[in-house]
Amino acid sequence: MNTRTSAIAVSFGIVAIASLTGCTAPVPLTPNPSPTENVALPEPAPSLTRTPPAEDSMLWARAIATASNGSQLSLEGHVRRSLSYDWPGSQTINTIMIDDCGDTLTNAILAADRWSFTMMNISAIPPEGSSEVWPDDSRIDFRPSADNVYMAGRLFVQSDAATGDLLCTQNKYFVEAGRGNIAVGLPADTIDQNTFNNGWAAQTWGFTAAAGVTLSECSFEILPLANDNGASTAGWVQVADANNCYIGPPTEASVF
Repeated sequence: MNTRTSAIAVSFGIVAIASLTGCTAPVPLTPNPSPTENVALPEPAPSLTRTPPAEDSMLWARAIATASNGSQLSLEGHVRRSLSYDWPGSQTINTIMIDDCGDTLTNAILAADRWSFTMMNISAIPPEGSSEVWPDDSRIDFRPSADNVYMAGRLFVQSDAATGDLLCTQNKYFVEAGRGNIAVGLPADTIDQNTFNNGWAAQTWGFTAAAGVTLSECSFEILPLANDNGASTAGWVQVADANNCYIGPPTEASVF
């Protein structure tokens, strides 16, 4: 094992592999109703309590999203420390990114271009007291944007086909309660398995709401590991208004 502790490999590797491959079941959701069907809301999940820090935790972004019908979702984005393309716990992420990029990406390219992967685990759960079902046309987008980085998403994460020719270059969003993950791929970021160019800190992290959705109670929690990996020197700003809850540099860097 490298200088990184075995606890990091276990805590992140298992979450990354299980979540991105869909081996961990998402929160049970109410089936899509017919227009006239009256469906009960799912019970608030225990995970609404704050996620405890792990050794690889860098950042949290949190907000409450409110749709035009008054329904709400409690949002949490949990950013984990970057993994190198050759880190044992990232191999399933490599495969997923290659699948989403089609013939344009291979393991040989990942190695030659020394990619890194940064994961954000996401939950969007109705808080206690939300009295309506979340409308399926009320969209919330993730940041970073696939305009600037390669992205793969799983579980409740969807891809906007209008924003790129390949899944890995399409912006990610969701329109329902649940849990999921995005993995951000950055070429030329890995120096060795424990050292990076900290490209993740050149991107913004959080949420942007589409028309009909309002964000409130936006907050960020920056852990020391984030500052140790470039956040403290990246000139980060916080954007928190009715449409946005994200943190990062004023201008995002592009890998394209």
